[in-house]
Amino acid sequence: MMNAPEQVMMEGADIFQGNQKIMVKQEFALLECFSCEAKNRYRVSVPNGEEEGPNVFLYVDEESGCCERICCSVNRSLTLNVHQGCTKDGPVVASMHKPFHLQGCCFCRPSFTVFAGPEGSKQIGQIEDPCRICVMDQQIKDEQGNLAYTTNGSICQMGMCCPCCASVDFDISKDGKKVGLISKRPMTIGECFKKTNRFTIDFPQGADATQKRLVFAAAMLLDLEYFEQNKNDNNS
Repeated sequence: MMNAPEQVMMEGADIFQGNQKIMVKQEFALLECFSCEAKNRYRVSVPNGEEEGPNVFLYVDEESGCCERICCSVNRSLTLNVHQGCTKDGPVVASMHKPFHLQGCCFCRPSFTVFAGPEGSKQIGQIEDPCRICVMDQQIKDEQGNLAYTTNGSICQMGMCCPCCASVDFDISKDGKKVGLISKRPMTIGECFKKTNRFTIDFPQGADATQKRLVFAAAMLLDLEYFEQNKNDNNS
């Protein structure tokens, strides 16, 4: 069990190693080629152009129940654990929990509770997705429930219907001013076949270590909510 000094150090540390831009690359899961919902896994690095960087410094691993993945697909409850290092053997330096939700419904909306370490450690914020028409947006709130940032993306982007041709971009805003960007990158032929996603995060200038974790959590929820749904739609 983590002692108090280690917990404080973990909460205050920049798990992104001071990088202003990162890439999140989803790992291939063979099960998804057979229309089965697999646990999501991601690698985090500094991008090398449009490619994943050579040094993976964070690894994201999903915890969820097998029956719920089969029966509820993207609606399932889950926890994403963020591990230091390039495998899930590293210590958990952040986590985010999503309760069961109803995709596309005006109530029971998807959300993340974000923790500074493993689930159940200090809660540092919440990601909420209010019901909107023709807009994909989120509210990023701190531990006191104050609005820190919002994300906003139009459904009328070429990348939503032609994922190989264009990106899908979400502006990160503060007080109505754009301060960062989450961008789901155009898919390669291999990514289309493997049903994997790749996106970049440009963190807001001046964001502290906690705010960067919250923005990262917002990006993960966007992937789970919009692009995992699209993959499953394509299976049918």
